[in-house]
Amino acid sequence: MLDDATAEKLRQHWDQGWNGEDLDTIMAPFAGNVVFSSPFITALTGDPAKATITGYDALRAYVGDALRSHPGIRYTLEGTYTGTDAVVLVYTFRLPDGTVGHGADSMRVDAAGQVTEWRCHYAS
Repeated sequence: MLDDATAEKLRQHWDQGWNGEDLDTIMAPFAGNVVFSSPFITALTGDPAKATITGYDALRAYVGDALRSHPGIRYTLEGTYTGTDAVVLVYTFRLPDGTVGHGADSMRVDAAGQVTEWRCHYAS
């Protein structure tokens, strides 16, 4: 089971990073070989064949673009669930235009406590 301290650290980085629009805080827990997948990759990159980003630098560029493209988005964590080597963060997001959505991010963690896989899921 993933220990509570690691799960809490990931929760805080995610929550404080996104709500503070702080790229360094968001990226702090990610490993150099991180693999990220999200339905929004296609929308942000404009490439319909691209749903995955590999590597810290590519992920940092993507997250930076997301922060610049959607300033003012706010997240409320609704739950944190831990497994053997992963954490799932369930949340509500609010866009400045009043749009409300729901999502869940799963993050697989290596023995050093770094995120090696991050997957985003959204309500359809």
